[in-house]
Amino acid sequence: MFRLASLMKNIKSCFSRLHGNLYLIVGFYGILAITFVALSTKWFFHAHLNPTYPALLPPAWWINGDINHILGTNAKGQDIFDYLLIGYRSTISMTLKVVFYVVVIGGLINYLMFFISLIRPFVLFIFKFCMVVPPLLGVIVISLLLEDDITNMLLVVGLSYTPRFIYNIHQRVINEWNKTYITAYRLDGLSSFSILNRFILPNILPIYLTEIVSLFGSIILSLTTITFLGFANDVSRPDLGMMMFQMKDIIASNYLAFLSPGIAVSATIIFVYLFNFGLYGRRAGT
Repeated sequence: MFRLASLMKNIKSCFSRLHGNLYLIVGFYGILAITFVALSTKWFFHAHLNPTYPALLPPAWWINGDINHILGTNAKGQDIFDYLLIGYRSTISMTLKVVFYVVVIGGLINYLMFFISLIRPFVLFIFKFCMVVPPLLGVIVISLLLEDDITNMLLVVGLSYTPRFIYNIHQRVINEWNKTYITAYRLDGLSSFSILNRFILPNILPIYLTEIVSLFGSIILSLTTITFLGFANDVSRPDLGMMMFQMKDIIASNYLAFLSPGIAVSATIIFVYLFNFGLYGRRAGT
């Protein structure tokens, strides 16, 4: 009974904090909406890309528009709103996969760099060299050299942002390691493993999550830009960049078909950043 009361108290405290910050409110409910749209594309919206509609219908509120096709249809007779939903789910899925692998691999390498000092200068030298090249430029060049495949593109994007992520986190860890309170624990004989897990990682957690949010925003923009430029356009798995690439042909007659993927990406990044700022930005300023 005591545990249940404590749990309810913690839940009430979380909701109170959530609704006491405008950034958290907008970001949290925006992310909930994003999650709902991404997960319910088929079972709620029944979205599909079967070309069964009249070609080149304008949006529903335009002349000759059809209320059944809110954003109209493209030259293949595919519903543009369905295309947007399916492309959005695909884009979010690919972005989260790349972010997950970058964070996992980056965390393992940071652990090795912290405990094995011999590899640290060599790894940091390579990362500094990789960070000189803009990630998007490196992705485009390597995509031209490799097979134009969605899997290769995801691999290249992940490899492009991994050094930057690892380097930024490592610098934060080293800065924390050199602080006075850590030196006191070291003089007391506390092991490096205990110091890292009990003090350094909890203290840099806000920074770590901020880096993940920044990584998410950079990767979703990179994926969308690359497929918009015509790379790795897999018809069986369309994304928002591919949608913009295909809709540019009808931009004169239906500019919303071209703008809607960009609006979706921008809104996603804004919601995620607002939630992160609400959690840690205001705390850092106080």
